Amino acid sequence: MTSTKVSFVPAHLALRPPRVAILVPDDHLWREWTMQAVATASEYWGGGGFILVPYDRESGDPSAVFAAIVRAYDPDHVVTLEVSLRQFAEWYPDAIQFSNVSDEAEREEAVRNMHGEVGDPAGVRARATVASWCSPLRSIPLSREEESRQIETLTELGRPNRSDPYPRGLAAAPIPARSLRLAASISWRTDIGLLAALQVGIAHEESWERPEPGAETLEWALAQQADPPASLIWNNLGERPTETAGLESWFVADQGLVRVWRGHARDGAAVVVGDTGADFALALAYDRLLGRGVWLTTALLDDQDFFEAHIMSTMWRLTSKLERAASHLVVTSTSLSPERISEAAERLQESRYGFQRTRPRNRSEARTTVQVRQANLDRGNSEYVMREHLGTTIVLPMEELEDGSRNALTGLESPVPSELLYSGDSGQAPYWYVDVTLERAHAPRARDLPAGAVVIEDGIFPEVNLRSSKDGFSYDPSSMGFVSSGTFLKGRLGKPRLRSLSTRAWVTSMAEPAGLGVRLSAPGRQAELVRQRLGSREALLDLVAGPTRAMLRAFIARDAPPRRRTPGTVVLGVDPYLSFAAIDDLVPGSSDATVDIIDNLAKARLLRRGLILGCQECGRPSFVDADRLGQQFECPQCASLNALISERWREGAEPTWYYDLFATFRELLKSNGDVPLLAAGHLRAKARKYLDTPELEFFELETNEAVAEIDVVASVDGEVVIVEAKSNGAFAARKRGAQTQKLLRIAEVLRADRLILATTAAHWNSTDIEHLSREAAALNPFPLKTEVLEELSGEQRSS
Repeated sequence: MTSTKVSFVPAHLALRPPRVAILVPDDHLWREWTMQAVATASEYWGGGGFILVPYDRESGDPSAVFAAIVRAYDPDHVVTLEVSLRQFAEWYPDAIQFSNVSDEAEREEAVRNMHGEVGDPAGVRARATVASWCSPLRSIPLSREEESRQIETLTELGRPNRSDPYPRGLAAAPIPARSLRLAASISWRTDIGLLAALQVGIAHEESWERPEPGAETLEWALAQQADPPASLIWNNLGERPTETAGLESWFVADQGLVRVWRGHARDGAAVVVGDTGADFALALAYDRLLGRGVWLTTALLDDQDFFEAHIMSTMWRLTSKLERAASHLVVTSTSLSPERISEAAERLQESRYGFQRTRPRNRSEARTTVQVRQANLDRGNSEYVMREHLGTTIVLPMEELEDGSRNALTGLESPVPSELLYSGDSGQAPYWYVDVTLERAHAPRARDLPAGAVVIEDGIFPEVNLRSSKDGFSYDPSSMGFVSSGTFLKGRLGKPRLRSLSTRAWVTSMAEPAGLGVRLSAPGRQAELVRQRLGSREALLDLVAGPTRAMLRAFIARDAPPRRRTPGTVVLGVDPYLSFAAIDDLVPGSSDATVDIIDNLAKARLLRRGLILGCQECGRPSFVDADRLGQQFECPQCASLNALISERWREGAEPTWYYDLFATFRELLKSNGDVPLLAAGHLRAKARKYLDTPELEFFELETNEAVAEIDVVASVDGEVVIVEAKSNGAFAARKRGAQTQKLLRIAEVLRADRLILATTAAHWNSTDIEHLSREAAALNPFPLKTEVLEELSGEQRSS
């Protein structure tokens, strides 16, 4: 009979709108596509948090600059933008051919009669590439026989069909009642008009044609402090009001959302300079992720009079504010040269008025505040969530499995907002998504982990569609099971049973979609047997990476019988046995500390205490452990009985106790299996959150053929780290290329962030380092960072 270890794990919940990345072409019509995309986003609940990802219409390649942004944003959906066939034909007359059309008039008539929506064909390829950068929401497989990664639940986005009583897909934003809003017009195309759309959204209908906004709109968009200009007022009252105080933007009005920041980002704002669609999309993305993104074209910067009158003072105030908060203003571009960007950064720090020029200010601090680079999004970013239930915590009972994973014993019941945008029986609820963060869950997040690995299915149908996200788990709470007509809202919510994976289970789940299996290598099995006796992986790392390592290595079998005897050590054949005195010499500290170490290792059955005794019949000495000792003992080699008398131990009036190390531990140390453990101990000592695996062997599932051995796969503060450890600090002769390719293949499968070469030698072979670093840097879209740990046996240093 076995007992189940159950613990109660806090789970932190948040309800939020979906996060969506919309693909838009970056061609000569990018302003048309961009305004159409922002207008479409404005029609959805939470659309103010959507981002745009530009792509090349000729190649179908998305802008590589956005790879890190998409990963940080962590969208639920990556979609192409649908526009009407009529609009597409007007933009690209040669893209749609008509038969039986004799002249331009007939063609124009055919275009006017077109119905339906279409996406840009080149966007399909770009969308697939962008989806591979992140972890979009997918349909959970109905059986384990299906592929591990399923199709995405949403790949196209057009205007919502508000007349459908049972709409599918994302929830539409509520239609404003008779009221006033801040919104851009869909007809605006100037630089200032696009910047206004970025900030406030686009109204879906206009009572009258509004002219393009002027310089006052630019100043407000940059400062975001004074009342907005009247040019931004949208209303359906049939009036033309001029007062804007207290008005909300189209993006947030009536949506019940609040912007929150996760983590602590040092970059407080970003200015993107340039004239392309990619530049505008980058500014919009930074606005969503940092809370402040500004787009400035070269025309706005190059007009000196306009710049001094409307931009200079506002940017000076923004820089000063960020400087006081010890934050950074990053200045970047996707289209301009580094010299041009640096020149723009210098201009943005200029002051217009005398009191600004004479105000005490450390110029070096200003240069630190304004930095020319891409924004750093690794430490945190902002997003929209529902005000209600923000920070709700529940407790889940979870059972611990043998591999260290934990399974929830009950389904998670998410909260329901008390005030709904749509009635519970409208067919549009639930319209929110749920984020779940489990405490004490250190396995890597997101990385397109197959959803079936983290949710437990008790029936034929999955409870919900769920994904591993940057917050832990994210899911659409709409039940995937049978829901009868008239069921109340609570009954239409799925209750997923979650699984928190151990690192090894996570590695296995990531490898399966790539056709790879995972098993312990020979050193991995040995380390696991030692870990089982110690009780935890942490205890093993403490033991090997601590002051006892020299003592442990003294038990390694010799290559040949020694010619000279070491005091306190007896070597039988090639196996050494150490006395207390020999162990005490190898362990720093007092003898009392040595006693504690020996006692702990003996309790863990890693050290055996015994005597070195000779046999009266065969004459050969043997180690006889304490369990086999009595007034008589049996010779381990010939099985004859011997009296326990002084003749058997040969020296001294009383015998000396000797110690034997667990044979599997000896073998692990002899094969330098302690080097990966030293590297793991080094990483663990420097991490806030750390979890790893023993040495693993990856193999082809179809052929069972070994592919690669990885010494350590670790989750270090959310990063996936792969370690290659060698005692001699070099790859095997003539195998540098093959070993590099094996490591990089596994790194790509696991979507690793860092690859570390570790050694106890003074240096790792420099040619190996250069080759591996060059190949790792060429990985697309996420270059792999490489590091080196040397002299792990002594003072550890990294490079």
